[in-house]
Amino acid sequence: MSLANAPKFLSDGGDMGARMRARDWSASPLGPPEGWAQPLKTLVAVMLAANQPMFIAWGAGRTMLYNDGYAEILGLKHPGALGRPFDRVWSEIWGELKPIMVRCYAGEPIQMDDIMLVMHRHGHPEETHFAFSYTPVRDEAGRVSGVFCPCMEITARVMADRRQAFRLGLEERLRDLSSPKAAMAAAADALGRHLNAAQVGYAEVDAEGHAITGGEIHDGRIPNFRAGRYRLEEYGPAMAADMAAGRAVVVHDVQEDARTSPPEALAAYAAISLRAFVVVPLVKGGRLTAYLYVAHPEPRRWSDDDLALTREVAERTWAAIGRARAEAALRESEARFRLMANAVPQIIWIIDAAGRNEFFNEQWFDYTGATCGPTSASEVAAEFVHPDDRSATTAAFVEAQRASQTFLVEHRIRSKDGSYRWFLVRGEPFRDSCTGAIARWFGASVDIHDRKQAEETNARLAAIVASTTDAIIGFAAEDGHILAWNRGAEELFGYAEAEALGGAVGLLVPPDLPDADPTGVFRRAMDGVRVHEHETERLAKSGERIPVAVTASRMLAPDGRPIGVAAIFRDLRQRKAIEARQALLAREVDHRSKNALAVVQTMLRLTRADDVPAFVRAVEGRISALARAQTLLAEERWDGAALHTMLRGELAPFLADQRAELDGPPVVLPPGTAQPLAMAVHELATNAAKHGALSVPEGRVSVSWCIEASTPMATLRLRWAEGDGPPLAGRPSRRGFGSRVIEGTVRGQLGGAVSLTWARTGLVCHVEVPIRRSLAQPGSE
Repeated sequence: MSLANAPKFLSDGGDMGARMRARDWSASPLGPPEGWAQPLKTLVAVMLAANQPMFIAWGAGRTMLYNDGYAEILGLKHPGALGRPFDRVWSEIWGELKPIMVRCYAGEPIQMDDIMLVMHRHGHPEETHFAFSYTPVRDEAGRVSGVFCPCMEITARVMADRRQAFRLGLEERLRDLSSPKAAMAAAADALGRHLNAAQVGYAEVDAEGHAITGGEIHDGRIPNFRAGRYRLEEYGPAMAADMAAGRAVVVHDVQEDARTSPPEALAAYAAISLRAFVVVPLVKGGRLTAYLYVAHPEPRRWSDDDLALTREVAERTWAAIGRARAEAALRESEARFRLMANAVPQIIWIIDAAGRNEFFNEQWFDYTGATCGPTSASEVAAEFVHPDDRSATTAAFVEAQRASQTFLVEHRIRSKDGSYRWFLVRGEPFRDSCTGAIARWFGASVDIHDRKQAEETNARLAAIVASTTDAIIGFAAEDGHILAWNRGAEELFGYAEAEALGGAVGLLVPPDLPDADPTGVFRRAMDGVRVHEHETERLAKSGERIPVAVTASRMLAPDGRPIGVAAIFRDLRQRKAIEARQALLAREVDHRSKNALAVVQTMLRLTRADDVPAFVRAVEGRISALARAQTLLAEERWDGAALHTMLRGELAPFLADQRAELDGPPVVLPPGTAQPLAMAVHELATNAAKHGALSVPEGRVSVSWCIEASTPMATLRLRWAEGDGPPLAGRPSRRGFGSRVIEGTVRGQLGGAVSLTWARTGLVCHVEVPIRRSLAQPGSE
């Protein structure tokens, strides 16, 4: 019917009003709207005009009418629910609603502030909560003909309250847990109970992409999903990629999700009886390191709230684990610090910015005999520092506080037997990372009593200075001129003591140094700065630039007045030469290793055999030949290998009663020639032992060579001849592997030539190899 022709009570109502007007009600139990009972008309008008969700169930068949607000509650059941029986529309929850509807049709109004119903309004079961009132509606005769229900869905509020209660409970459980494992177990148990999940747990992921699970909370519904090591790629590469990218993975059914439904992945899931899961990954430093998972053995529709809560639990748990690990690391760090502090032989102390003591190590109590630490630096000065040193100590600390610099002082501390010993006290300020202000001082008191006593024996010290090989030079305080020059300085720099004394402070400083100020080290030392092992260069009398390490300190008179600088110059030439030699050696070792590996690679590529044992024997023989050549080269420091020695070494493993005759001038083969030539000789000897002269006791081998030197590159001509062996019928019908190796090494690697002659009396092989003329000169082998 059109809006103009519609009954007045259907003239409003938005979408549902239009649908009611458009519907043909003649076949409905309600009949045409014009004939509806007046109470129904009135309530329909009220319902269509309202924003609050409302529905009416009318008549014995409980025919359902509803407004736009209630259409949203129906989900996918809308618009098909209009005009249908109420019990068919909500068949999945009719068991819960039927008693209420029956009571209401009996005339009893019913109100409920929260009813939980598992609805199927979006194609899957979901928990919902409603507040509503069922009001019986009577017709003109006074009979209850229907039910009018204004309602409100409170699912979001209930779920929010439940999540908040869950959060508070989880926070309470995690608050006092100091163990990361205990925190993970508590969070997994809480989440599993809240979601009614079969299994919840944490897994750590190693660098190879394996998940290591353990300590899961489960209720036994997934018996095959046990703690262990699982490769994530096997459960779907796309799923593993999402996790690696830090994206949460929600799978309602592994058989329906494209990421988990490849056949190989389904087999993996079937093996652990897993059908649905939620995974929240933890990515640190660009790598997947851990994840929280919630698992179920049957398909399950995970809600957005489920995912949000799982994310939140993961974040809270990782935060709790982080705190627990940080606290454990702090405890371990404190324990290590105390262990280290108590292990050193010095007194270690810590005070705060105001001078209040925070820590003394055991050395303090062992030395002073005190049973408890003093409360402040001033108490230390008053009770343990020698009276004559107290004011200087206090002044030095006040100045260090004022200037925010190192606290350094020498004073005497009373021991448990009442005697005093000298200590060098040094404290370094530790600054607050945010404000930069000094937060505390870390310091050490080093016993220097023996050093103090040694200062009284200047004569002995002078003798030591005179005899040392280091250059020790004294510079005057006023202008830096040289006032002391020991024998070590004479030997290092070439100036006699008479020449150097009185010389300028820059006498030895090269004028082109970047820090052109020749008084740099001197002035720093005079200012009280400790110059230690400062590496630089100094100029000898001969003009040689000598690398040195300079250690310089200020010299003080007994009254504390600076009188100059004492500097020690340590010759670094030997160390520098050693460092250069080590670098050269490292490069040489690298070069030689690469060459050896290249030969082995070629050898392996050329080796053929009918079976594995034969291949092993062939490779072992060739590696042995390579090793023997390597040994010869190493014995000569890789300068070369004697040809005669190499031949003798290669033939020795094949000789029993047979004879080997070697004849030729002394020749030293370069490393690049020795190894390939040794391989070729090894192949000749191997062939002779299998098929030639060395295969019978009476056989013999003769090797002769000579050098032809007409250019800077000489030619080594080597002849291998076999005799008294089995007679040969001539050239073999096919080219043997040994022949290929010999030709490959001589021609391919050495750039030489090779010829093979199969005489009846035995094999004859001629080899020509170019070598440097300098190495081919006759000499001792």
